Amino acid sequence: MATKSPLKNKGTYLLFLELREDSVIRVGRLGEFQFKRGIYLYVGSAMNGFGARIRRYISGGRKRHWHIDYILDVANLMAILLIPSETRIEEEVASLLEKKFEPAVDGFGSSDTNSTTHLFYLGDLKIG
Repeated sequence: MATKSPLKNKGTYLLFLELREDSVIRVGRLGEFQFKRGIYLYVGSAMNGFGARIRRYISGGRKRHWHIDYILDVANLMAILLIPSETRIEEEVASLLEKKFEPAVDGFGSSDTNSTTHLFYLGDLKIG
């Protein structure tokens, strides 16, 4: 029996990003923000399938369309966690993360939800 590729599923995903130094980054119309060096976690939704969205993040050279694109210009993409779901759960995931982690920028990636943000600062973790 053939196994369905996880990229053909749809749902919510988490991007783990590393900024190696403090940076001022312009995030589209949101404006310029000071980002501390360290690890960030972004919550996104791919209800039309993970495939194209994840390939876009991995391939680089993307046009800036979403808030996350501005961070990906300077951050290292460390890991991606896929959470397959037939329903949209990104708002619930962001709400849970907001209870544990520092919101990075109000309004980041959350214009289509009631969440404060979809980008969280995990701290200056030493990885690798």
